[in-house]
Amino acid sequence: MKIKFTQHARERIKKSGVRMGYLIKEVSCIKNIEGKIRWMTEKGVLVLLKVSENLIIVKTFISKQRYRGKGHKYYQGCEVY
Repeated sequence: MKIKFTQHARERIKKSGVRMGYLIKEVSCIKNIEGKIRWMTEKGVLVLLKVSENLIIVKTFISKQRYRGKGHKYYQGCEVY
């Protein structure tokens, strides 16, 4: 099964500091995806879209922790969904 990330998802993942390999491993473990779903991981929420039998597109990634300022430093104060 192929897993592709949109440009928007790549930007969000980069800002949040999560490894792409971690998310690919999470998505590959999901069974029986039908249509569009939201999948909660330990680090945030993924929005997935099953295009065909062999292709899953990750539309966006929503991190649990917020960042502030230009340095994109995360703080543990609140969780975001």
